[in-house]
Amino acid sequence: MDPHIPPVAAIVPLKALGDAKTRLRGALGPAARRELAVRLAARVLEACREAGPVERVLVVAGDEAVGEVARRHGADVVVEPRPGLTAALETADATVAAHAASIVVAGDLPWVTSADVEAVCVAGVIGRRVVVAPTEDGGTGALLREPPGVIGTAYGSGSAAAHRRLAAQAGVPLTVIERPGLALDVDTPDDLRRADGTDAAL
Repeated sequence: MDPHIPPVAAIVPLKALGDAKTRLRGALGPAARRELAVRLAARVLEACREAGPVERVLVVAGDEAVGEVARRHGADVVVEPRPGLTAALETADATVAAHAASIVVAGDLPWVTSADVEAVCVAGVIGRRVVVAPTEDGGTGALLREPPGVIGTAYGSGSAAAHRRLAAQAGVPLTVIERPGLALDVDTPDDLRRADGTDAAL
């Protein structure tokens, strides 16, 4: 690994298991949705843990149940009971503020590998940068910030474009990187059909 690449804290927000994958209610029952969420989270945590630049994996958990899942996969855990991704990332950013860089990785990426996480960590101009890996639907599969507070986060519909705007407004060098393993997140029955049977995570 290039010695100029700073150590990175990986952040993986995970909903409470009872709230996971609610958009799949028409395709899966509650137990199957929980099982899917656990398998996807395990895949993402493994990819983060095995990426060379990542020195710490932090899960912001919606409840203790998903926190226990994360601990079994070697992650540090902070439980944030306030609902929503904004609250989770506020807690995460405060927790990793002393790190040189952070990467937020979505917790439901069925194809992600450590190479994908590493590619985001090493992209762009080292020192002060933002790297966005968009999903196919305009979301953000991974967001690297160096330092962690160099811009805020803007998750939700069209978040990849929103993160690009935040970087431009802050005058921070931006790199957009497209990786198949970061492009598909499982939110809808169609996403599930595409991922099912093609990857060990499912």
